Amino acid sequence: MFEQNPKLRNIHPTKLRIINEIKEQSKYQSAEELLPQILQINQELKRRNLSFTKEESALLLEAMEESMSPAERQKFQMIKFFFL
Repeated sequence: MFEQNPKLRNIHPTKLRIINEIKEQSKYQSAEELLPQILQINQELKRRNLSFTKEESALLLEAMEESMSPAERQKFQMIKFFFL
């Protein structure tokens, strides 16, 4: 399960909160609907002099993918390429 991933222990609290918020939103929104929000979040992190590392980005995408249907996951694979 995602919440038990040991990589989550060393993430900045703000980034972890964002990952958890996106994970929760992904239960109700498609990847296409979440994409603009993720871009906005990246802008907000930059204003705070923070950014997601590649590993953290992978965790964010993994969190989003967990609640997707197989069809959504297939679409998401195409989008995912641009984030990693």
